[in-house]
Amino acid sequence: MLRGLSLIVLLFSFSSAKANVVGADTQNFNPTPDGLDFVTVQSSETLKPGIFNLGVFVNYAVNSLPNYEDVSNGDRTNFRDSLTSSDLNLGVGILDGWSVGFSMPYLLSQSVDSDVNSFRGEFAETGLTEYRLNTKVRFTGDQDGGVGAVLTANFNQIENNPFLGEGAGPTVTLELVADTTVGQYAMAANVGYRLRSEGDQIVDVPVEPFGDQMIASAAVSYLLTEYDTKLIGEVFGSIPVESADFASDRDVSSMELLLGLKHDLNRKLAWHAGAGTEIYQGSSSPDWRLYTGLNYSFGPVKKSQNIITRVNDRDEIIVEDDPFAEIGTGSESFVARDVLFKFDSAEVDEAFREALQRMADYLRRPPGFKSLVIEGHTDSIGSAAYNLKLSQRRADSVRRVLIQSGLSAKKVRAVGYGESQPIGDNGNFQGRKLNRRVEFSVTR
Repeated sequence: MLRGLSLIVLLFSFSSAKANVVGADTQNFNPTPDGLDFVTVQSSETLKPGIFNLGVFVNYAVNSLPNYEDVSNGDRTNFRDSLTSSDLNLGVGILDGWSVGFSMPYLLSQSVDSDVNSFRGEFAETGLTEYRLNTKVRFTGDQDGGVGAVLTANFNQIENNPFLGEGAGPTVTLELVADTTVGQYAMAANVGYRLRSEGDQIVDVPVEPFGDQMIASAAVSYLLTEYDTKLIGEVFGSIPVESADFASDRDVSSMELLLGLKHDLNRKLAWHAGAGTEIYQGSSSPDWRLYTGLNYSFGPVKKSQNIITRVNDRDEIIVEDDPFAEIGTGSESFVARDVLFKFDSAEVDEAFREALQRMADYLRRPPGFKSLVIEGHTDSIGSAAYNLKLSQRRADSVRRVLIQSGLSAKKVRAVGYGESQPIGDNGNFQGRKLNRRVEFSVTR
């Protein structure tokens, strides 16, 4: 925990946990707890029910604390500071279109070096700066984008925080988020209002608590599928709702540019790295910053009892206790997801083999079936050529199991599509999970 800001903590909240104005007033860099698409900018996508994301980030920022006596020193050559901070994040999907998140930003170290005896911002101690809680709801959308909202509450843990004042309450931010995908490009925009329950000005500190703010951010990414890597660019900033007097070498408003990458180390673990800089010299925006972090996603905790599920004409899963309870007519579609094969092989998992036996028994029931097409699909991890061959081998393996279970070989055809027909975003964990699937098209 931080005790008394030795005069100033330039921490003005620059991430509404998702528009980029949340933090403890000196931390503009605030990674999203769901770890889905960008770094600090929110997309409308939520974690699926039962999916968890654990994130840990570290960032190093140079020259972000204010100087209150030498306010004309634009290049700040006689005043240098650096802050090393971390963020521990947890996100979890609750229902379709609804997820929640929890974040704990922490000041690991600081260095302040000035050759003048100036009145400056400085932390008295390192430690936890705040708790952040957020919830995200998606109003509409699919794998190509959508619209939603994020509500965030910040609970300050810094004693004598001059930007909030004495007796301040939680800070609450409401943001509208929207995103879209065009080919390998993904884009998002966040805009919101930050309601600050500021307290009384701290005695002998020449800083009035900051008032309400408008915040906004935007992001664009490009997915390099052959390298399992996203290139990400972000811009985020804020302006006060009412004019404020901030007698320092920094402006009350802020804007920062971030460039980085997200590389999928495997199906569950993603690594982030990048750098940022101020677009103009605003509060909490550093001359430059470096960051790195990891997101680990897993789940769902409770898995469906049915490995094979029935889907409707809109490719939506029909939730039912038993997908083989009633015989269909005309055309039917089924899909199998999750752990279906041994890792990086076409060997059918035992649980999937049992589900295929049930499907074979179902298809043999009167009136029988005319044809069955088995489609193999993969995510984008690995080369496109390798994934195409792997999907064909897996579809062939499924066909063999069904034939061994009693289906006519003449009626069953297998085809592999590799990574060419994604139904989810290959740029994140849960999208790749959706793309790893086997589809079944039945004609009666």
